[in-house]
Amino acid sequence: MHSQTQLKQRAEAVREDERVRRETCCAPCEKAAAVMDGSRAPVWDHVIGALLAGHHDEGVGESYLTRPTPGIAAYAPSPHIQVEVIERLSVTSVAVLWQDATRCRYADQVWISCRARKKGRCALSGAVIRRDDFVYKPRVRSAIPANANAMILASVIARMPSMA
Repeated sequence: MHSQTQLKQRAEAVREDERVRRETCCAPCEKAAAVMDGSRAPVWDHVIGALLAGHHDEGVGESYLTRPTPGIAAYAPSPHIQVEVIERLSVTSVAVLWQDATRCRYADQVWISCRARKKGRCALSGAVIRRDDFVYKPRVRSAIPANANAMILASVIARMPSMA
């Protein structure tokens, strides 16, 4: 008899759980669709309601799919890129600290001098680089670095007091 009472209590508890689940999961989305006028509506009600209603903006969230623009705009001076020439290694190479919050970080990357093959921007000064200007660029070995297209004008490095 005692076990029958426990079974009845369990059955009632299960039914109550089912009722609560049905009410919370299958509730109409009217709460979420209502305009929020500064009242403190629960955040999750809004999120769940939007998901159930199927509201979404076309094109939002697809910006990460766009490729960075090559050449001039790719390495224009930016607040999230920090470039610093650490030391001159030889007449034709320098060590560079490259920190880019969105791409990569190289603590002592070797850059070599060459002529620019295409137009671009100096990563240090922001000056325009024309084709055939003397520049420094990251040395490429077996793995291509994330900043392989970056360039620094050789004249900018030559003017640095520590590099003279």
